Amino acid sequence: MTTAQELAQSLESEQRKVVAEIRELDLLIESTQSEVNRLRAREEQARAKLDEMRANPAGSDPTDVFATADEHSAAIGRRMTMEGQLGQLQAKRKLLDRVQTIIDLARRQLEESGQQTPAAAPAAAQATMDEGRILQAVVDTQEEERRRIARQVHDGPAQAMANVVLQSEISERLYDIDPTRSRQELAALRQMVNKTLQELRGFIFELRPMILDDLGLVPTLRRYIRTLVEKHGIQIDYSSTGRDRRLPADDEIAIFRLIQDSLVERIDRGGAKQIALGMEWRDESLDLVLQSDGRDLPPDGELASGLRRSERLSLLRGSSSQETRPDGTVVLRVAVPVRPAAALIS
Repeated sequence: MTTAQELAQSLESEQRKVVAEIRELDLLIESTQSEVNRLRAREEQARAKLDEMRANPAGSDPTDVFATADEHSAAIGRRMTMEGQLGQLQAKRKLLDRVQTIIDLARRQLEESGQQTPAAAPAAAQATMDEGRILQAVVDTQEEERRRIARQVHDGPAQAMANVVLQSEISERLYDIDPTRSRQELAALRQMVNKTLQELRGFIFELRPMILDDLGLVPTLRRYIRTLVEKHGIQIDYSSTGRDRRLPADDEIAIFRLIQDSLVERIDRGGAKQIALGMEWRDESLDLVLQSDGRDLPPDGELASGLRRSERLSLLRGSSSQETRPDGTVVLRVAVPVRPAAALIS
Protein backbone atom coordinates (compact mmCIF):
# COMPACT_ATOMS: atom_id res chain seq x y z
CA MET A 1 0.00 0.00 0.00
CA THR A 2 1.37 3.40 -0.99
CA THR A 3 1.76 6.27 1.42
CA ALA A 4 -1.03 8.17 -0.39
CA GLN A 5 -3.44 5.24 0.07
CA GLU A 6 -2.60 4.99 3.75
CA LEU A 7 -3.23 8.69 4.17
CA ALA A 8 -6.55 8.42 2.32
CA GLN A 9 -7.69 5.59 4.59
CA SER A 10 -6.59 7.50 7.67
CA LEU A 11 -8.56 10.58 6.58
CA GLU A 12 -11.65 8.47 5.89
CA SER A 13 -11.42 6.86 9.32
CA GLU A 14 -11.06 10.22 11.04
CA GLN A 15 -14.02 11.59 9.11
CA ARG A 16 -16.24 8.72 10.30
CA LYS A 17 -15.22 9.41 13.89
CA VAL A 18 -15.96 13.12 13.54
CA VAL A 19 -19.38 12.47 11.97
CA ALA A 20 -20.32 10.08 14.80
CA GLU A 21 -19.21 12.58 17.43
CA ILE A 22 -21.17 15.38 15.74
CA ARG A 23 -24.34 13.28 15.87
CA GLU A 24 -23.80 12.61 19.57
CA LEU A 25 -23.15 16.29 20.24
CA ASP A 26 -26.29 17.34 18.36
CA LEU A 27 -28.42 15.16 20.63
CA LEU A 28 -26.73 16.56 23.73
CA ILE A 29 -27.13 20.14 22.50
CA GLU A 30 -30.81 19.61 21.77
CA SER A 31 -31.58 18.16 25.21
CA THR A 32 -29.48 20.78 26.99
CA GLN A 33 -31.15 23.63 25.06
CA SER A 34 -34.57 22.30 26.08
CA GLU A 35 -33.49 22.28 29.72
CA VAL A 36 -32.13 25.84 29.41
CA ASN A 37 -35.45 27.00 27.96
CA ARG A 38 -37.37 25.37 30.80
CA LEU A 39 -35.12 26.93 33.44
CA ARG A 40 -35.31 30.35 31.75
CA ALA A 41 -39.12 30.20 31.88
CA ARG A 42 -39.01 29.41 35.62
CA GLU A 43 -36.54 32.26 36.15
CA GLU A 44 -38.82 34.71 34.31
CA GLN A 45 -41.78 33.63 36.43
CA ALA A 46 -39.81 34.24 39.62
CA ARG A 47 -38.59 37.59 38.30
CA ALA A 48 -42.14 38.69 37.40
CA LYS A 49 -43.35 37.77 40.87
CA LEU A 50 -40.44 39.67 42.45
CA ASP A 51 -41.11 42.76 40.32
CA GLU A 52 -44.75 42.68 41.34
CA MET A 53 -43.80 42.62 45.03
CA ARG A 54 -41.27 45.39 44.49
CA ALA A 55 -43.92 47.58 42.86
CA ASN A 56 -46.17 47.15 45.89
CA PRO A 57 -43.91 46.90 48.96
CA ALA A 58 -46.63 47.92 51.39
CA GLY A 59 -48.80 44.99 50.35
CA SER A 60 -46.04 42.41 50.46
CA ASP A 61 -44.77 40.49 53.46
CA PRO A 62 -40.97 41.05 53.71
CA THR A 63 -40.50 37.35 54.42
CA ASP A 64 -42.24 36.47 51.16
CA VAL A 65 -40.17 39.05 49.30
CA PHE A 66 -36.91 37.56 50.55
CA ALA A 67 -38.11 34.04 49.81
CA THR A 68 -39.01 35.07 46.26
CA ALA A 69 -35.63 36.80 45.84
CA ASP A 70 -33.88 33.61 46.97
CA GLU A 71 -35.99 31.58 44.55
CA HIS A 72 -35.04 33.95 41.73
CA SER A 73 -31.33 33.75 42.59
CA ALA A 74 -31.49 29.94 42.68
CA ALA A 75 -33.23 29.91 39.30
CA ILE A 76 -30.49 32.11 37.85
CA GLY A 77 -27.81 29.78 39.21
CA ARG A 78 -29.40 26.67 37.72
CA ARG A 79 -29.98 28.31 34.37
CA MET A 80 -26.43 29.73 34.31
CA THR A 81 -24.94 26.29 34.99
CA MET A 82 -26.89 24.71 32.16
CA GLU A 83 -26.03 27.56 29.78
CA GLY A 84 -22.36 27.06 30.61
CA GLN A 85 -22.65 23.40 29.64
CA LEU A 86 -24.56 24.35 26.49
CA GLY A 87 -21.87 26.87 25.53
CA GLN A 88 -19.16 24.24 25.90
CA LEU A 89 -21.09 21.78 23.73
CA GLN A 90 -21.75 24.39 21.05
CA ALA A 91 -18.12 25.49 21.01
CA LYS A 92 -16.97 21.91 20.51
CA ARG A 93 -19.62 21.44 17.79
CA LYS A 94 -18.25 24.42 15.86
CA LEU A 95 -14.72 23.17 16.23
CA LEU A 96 -15.73 19.73 14.93
CA ASP A 97 -17.38 21.41 11.93
CA ARG A 98 -14.08 23.09 11.12
CA VAL A 99 -12.19 19.83 11.58
CA GLN A 100 -14.62 18.10 9.24
CA THR A 101 -14.15 20.85 6.65
CA ILE A 102 -10.37 20.50 6.82
CA ILE A 103 -10.61 16.71 6.43
CA ASP A 104 -12.94 17.10 3.43
CA LEU A 105 -10.52 19.53 1.79
CA ALA A 106 -7.60 17.19 2.44
CA ARG A 107 -9.46 14.22 0.94
CA ARG A 108 -10.46 16.18 -2.18
CA GLN A 109 -6.94 17.47 -2.65
CA LEU A 110 -5.59 13.96 -2.25
CA GLU A 111 -8.01 12.65 -4.89
CA GLU A 112 -7.12 15.45 -7.28
CA SER A 113 -3.44 14.73 -6.83
CA GLY A 114 -3.90 11.04 -7.62
CA GLN A 115 -1.92 11.42 -10.84
CA GLN A 116 1.09 12.79 -8.94
CA THR A 117 3.98 10.71 -7.68
CA PRO A 118 3.45 8.95 -4.31
CA ALA A 119 5.90 11.31 -2.68
CA ALA A 120 4.11 14.42 -3.95
CA ALA A 121 0.55 13.34 -3.07
CA PRO A 122 0.87 13.41 0.74
CA ALA A 123 2.61 16.77 0.49
CA ALA A 124 -0.30 18.19 -1.53
CA ALA A 125 -2.84 16.88 0.97
CA GLN A 126 -0.86 18.25 3.85
CA ALA A 127 -0.78 21.68 2.24
CA THR A 128 -4.56 21.97 2.59
CA MET A 129 -4.30 21.83 6.39
CA ASP A 130 -2.66 25.21 6.47
CA GLU A 131 -1.80 27.06 9.62
CA GLY A 132 -4.29 29.82 8.83
CA ARG A 133 -7.30 27.52 9.13
CA ILE A 134 -6.04 25.98 12.34
CA LEU A 135 -5.29 29.39 13.81
CA GLN A 136 -8.77 30.62 12.86
CA ALA A 137 -10.32 27.60 14.58
CA VAL A 138 -8.37 28.37 17.75
CA VAL A 139 -9.31 32.07 17.67
CA ASP A 140 -13.00 31.30 17.09
CA THR A 141 -13.02 28.85 19.99
CA GLN A 142 -11.39 31.45 22.24
CA GLU A 143 -14.02 34.02 21.27
CA GLU A 144 -16.82 31.55 21.99
CA GLU A 145 -15.33 30.96 25.44
CA ARG A 146 -15.09 34.72 26.05
CA ARG A 147 -18.78 35.11 25.18
CA ARG A 148 -19.67 32.31 27.57
CA ILE A 149 -17.65 33.89 30.37
CA ALA A 150 -19.19 37.31 29.75
CA ARG A 151 -22.66 35.78 29.90
CA GLN A 152 -21.87 34.00 33.14
CA VAL A 153 -20.55 37.18 34.76
CA HIS A 154 -23.59 39.14 33.63
CA ASP A 155 -26.15 36.57 34.68
CA GLY A 156 -24.42 35.48 37.90
CA PRO A 157 -22.69 38.21 39.95
CA ALA A 158 -24.54 41.03 38.17
CA GLN A 159 -27.97 39.55 38.91
CA ALA A 160 -26.93 38.77 42.48
CA MET A 161 -25.91 42.38 43.02
CA ALA A 162 -29.26 43.52 41.60
CA ASN A 163 -30.96 41.43 44.29
CA VAL A 164 -28.69 43.04 46.89
CA VAL A 165 -29.88 46.48 45.78
CA LEU A 166 -33.50 45.34 45.99
CA GLN A 167 -33.11 43.93 49.46
CA SER A 168 -31.30 47.04 50.65
CA GLU A 169 -34.27 49.14 49.49
CA ILE A 170 -36.66 46.87 51.37
CA SER A 171 -34.51 47.09 54.51
CA GLU A 172 -34.44 50.87 54.22
CA ARG A 173 -38.24 51.05 54.07
CA LEU A 174 -38.51 48.64 56.97
CA TYR A 175 -36.36 50.86 59.17
CA ASP A 176 -39.16 53.34 59.93
CA ILE A 177 -41.67 50.57 60.58
CA ASP A 178 -39.65 48.05 62.59
CA PRO A 179 -36.01 49.02 63.32
CA THR A 180 -35.28 45.67 64.98
CA ARG A 181 -36.47 43.70 61.96
CA SER A 182 -34.59 46.10 59.70
CA ARG A 183 -31.30 45.36 61.49
CA GLN A 184 -31.96 41.65 61.11
CA GLU A 185 -32.55 42.07 57.42
CA LEU A 186 -29.39 44.16 57.07
CA ALA A 187 -27.44 41.37 58.76
CA ALA A 188 -28.92 38.91 56.26
CA LEU A 189 -28.04 41.33 53.49
CA ARG A 190 -24.42 41.43 54.66
CA GLN A 191 -24.32 37.65 54.54
CA MET A 192 -25.69 37.73 50.98
CA VAL A 193 -22.99 40.20 49.93
CA ASN A 194 -20.31 37.99 51.47
CA LYS A 195 -21.75 34.94 49.73
CA THR A 196 -21.80 36.76 46.38
CA LEU A 197 -18.22 37.87 46.91
CA GLN A 198 -17.13 34.31 47.63
CA GLU A 199 -18.95 33.05 44.55
CA LEU A 200 -17.26 35.73 42.45
CA ARG A 201 -13.86 34.77 43.82
CA GLY A 202 -14.64 31.14 43.08
CA PHE A 203 -15.62 32.06 39.54
CA ILE A 204 -12.34 33.92 39.05
CA PHE A 205 -10.44 30.94 40.47
CA GLU A 206 -12.20 28.61 38.04
CA LEU A 207 -11.41 30.96 35.18
CA ARG A 208 -7.73 31.31 36.00
CA PRO A 209 -6.26 30.47 39.43
CA MET A 210 -3.77 33.30 39.94
CA ILE A 211 -2.21 31.40 42.84
CA LEU A 212 -0.94 28.92 40.24
CA ASP A 213 1.31 31.60 38.73
CA ASP A 214 2.56 32.72 42.14
CA LEU A 215 2.97 29.50 44.15
CA GLY A 216 2.72 26.57 41.76
CA LEU A 217 0.70 23.39 41.37
CA VAL A 218 0.59 21.90 44.87
CA PRO A 219 -0.68 24.99 46.80
CA THR A 220 -3.22 25.65 44.03
CA LEU A 221 -4.59 22.11 44.26
CA ARG A 222 -4.84 22.32 48.05
CA ARG A 223 -6.95 25.45 47.79
CA TYR A 224 -9.07 24.08 44.96
CA ILE A 225 -9.76 20.86 46.86
CA ARG A 226 -10.88 22.90 49.90
CA THR A 227 -13.42 24.70 47.71
CA LEU A 228 -14.74 21.38 46.39
CA VAL A 229 -15.11 19.99 49.91
CA GLU A 230 -16.99 23.09 51.05
CA LYS A 231 -19.18 23.22 47.96
CA HIS A 232 -20.18 19.55 47.76
CA GLY A 233 -19.80 18.39 51.38
CA ILE A 234 -17.63 15.43 50.41
CA GLN A 235 -14.33 13.99 51.63
CA ILE A 236 -11.18 14.48 49.54
CA ASP A 237 -7.80 13.32 50.84
CA TYR A 238 -4.89 14.94 49.05
CA SER A 239 -1.20 14.06 49.32
CA SER A 240 1.96 15.01 47.47
CA THR A 241 5.18 13.03 47.90
CA GLY A 242 8.62 13.59 46.49
CA ARG A 243 10.20 16.95 45.77
CA ASP A 244 7.53 19.13 44.21
CA ARG A 245 8.80 21.95 42.06
CA ARG A 246 7.77 24.61 39.60
CA LEU A 247 7.09 23.46 36.07
CA PRO A 248 6.78 25.44 32.85
CA ALA A 249 3.62 27.57 32.99
CA ASP A 250 1.92 25.66 30.15
CA ASP A 251 2.55 22.34 31.87
CA GLU A 252 1.28 23.58 35.24
CA ILE A 253 -2.03 24.86 33.88
CA ALA A 254 -2.49 21.76 31.70
CA ILE A 255 -1.91 19.42 34.67
CA PHE A 256 -4.20 21.50 36.89
CA ARG A 257 -7.00 21.42 34.29
CA LEU A 258 -6.54 17.67 33.86
CA ILE A 259 -6.91 17.09 37.61
CA GLN A 260 -9.74 19.61 37.85
CA ASP A 261 -11.70 17.93 35.06
CA SER A 262 -11.11 14.48 36.55
CA LEU A 263 -12.30 15.54 40.01
CA VAL A 264 -15.41 17.24 38.64
CA GLU A 265 -16.16 14.17 36.54
CA ARG A 266 -16.00 11.87 39.57
CA ILE A 267 -18.16 14.22 41.67
CA ASP A 268 -20.78 15.37 39.17
CA ARG A 269 -21.11 12.31 36.95
CA GLY A 270 -19.79 9.54 39.17
CA GLY A 271 -21.55 10.72 42.34
CA ALA A 272 -18.38 10.18 44.38
CA LYS A 273 -18.43 11.09 48.08
CA GLN A 274 -14.98 9.85 49.10
CA ILE A 275 -11.98 10.69 46.95
CA ALA A 276 -8.23 10.31 47.40
CA LEU A 277 -5.79 12.16 45.16
CA GLY A 278 -2.10 11.28 45.35
CA MET A 279 0.79 12.91 43.52
CA GLU A 280 4.26 11.41 43.36
CA TRP A 281 7.04 13.61 42.02
CA ARG A 282 9.90 11.83 40.27
CA ASP A 283 12.97 13.21 38.54
CA GLU A 284 11.45 13.04 35.08
CA SER A 285 7.75 12.37 35.65
CA LEU A 286 4.74 13.20 37.79
CA ASP A 287 2.50 10.25 38.69
CA LEU A 288 -1.13 10.85 39.72
CA VAL A 289 -3.50 8.37 41.35
CA LEU A 290 -7.17 9.31 41.77
CA GLN A 291 -9.29 6.84 43.76
CA SER A 292 -12.98 7.27 44.51
CA ASP A 293 -16.26 5.56 45.17
CA GLY A 294 -19.31 6.17 42.98
CA ARG A 295 -20.33 4.97 39.56
CA ASP A 296 -17.91 3.64 36.98
CA LEU A 297 -17.56 5.87 33.92
CA PRO A 298 -15.99 5.43 30.46
CA PRO A 299 -12.21 5.89 30.77
CA ASP A 300 -12.10 8.52 28.01
CA GLY A 301 -15.46 10.26 28.13
CA GLU A 302 -15.95 13.96 27.51
CA LEU A 303 -14.93 16.01 30.56
CA ALA A 304 -16.52 19.18 31.95
CA SER A 305 -14.22 21.35 29.82
CA GLY A 306 -15.50 19.72 26.62
CA LEU A 307 -12.25 17.83 26.03
CA ARG A 308 -11.54 14.16 26.50
CA ARG A 309 -8.88 13.01 28.93
CA SER A 310 -6.83 11.62 26.05
CA GLU A 311 -6.89 15.05 24.39
CA ARG A 312 -5.59 16.75 27.51
CA LEU A 313 -2.94 14.07 27.96
CA SER A 314 -1.80 14.41 24.36
CA LEU A 315 -0.82 18.02 25.13
CA LEU A 316 1.30 16.74 28.01
CA ARG A 317 2.62 13.63 26.22
CA GLY A 318 1.19 11.64 29.12
CA SER A 319 -0.70 8.38 29.53
CA SER A 320 -3.50 7.05 31.73
CA SER A 321 -5.23 3.85 32.77
CA GLN A 322 -8.45 3.19 34.70
CA GLU A 323 -9.69 0.19 36.61
CA THR A 324 -12.58 -0.68 38.92
CA ARG A 325 -11.67 -2.84 41.90
CA PRO A 326 -13.94 -5.59 43.28
CA ASP A 327 -15.03 -3.30 46.13
CA GLY A 328 -16.26 -0.71 43.60
CA THR A 329 -13.36 1.72 43.98
CA VAL A 330 -12.56 3.46 40.70
CA VAL A 331 -8.82 4.04 40.25
CA LEU A 332 -7.40 6.41 37.65
CA ARG A 333 -3.63 6.43 37.10
CA VAL A 334 -1.91 9.17 35.12
CA ALA A 335 1.77 9.55 34.24
CA VAL A 336 3.01 12.87 32.89
CA PRO A 337 6.64 13.42 31.81
CA VAL A 338 8.21 16.60 33.22
CA ARG A 339 11.56 18.21 32.86
CA PRO A 340 14.28 17.08 35.27
CA ALA A 341 14.72 19.42 38.22
CA ALA A 342 18.24 20.32 37.13
CA ALA A 343 16.96 21.52 33.74
CA LEU A 344 14.50 23.88 35.40
CA ILE A 345 17.06 25.39 37.76
CA SER A 346 19.71 26.03 35.11
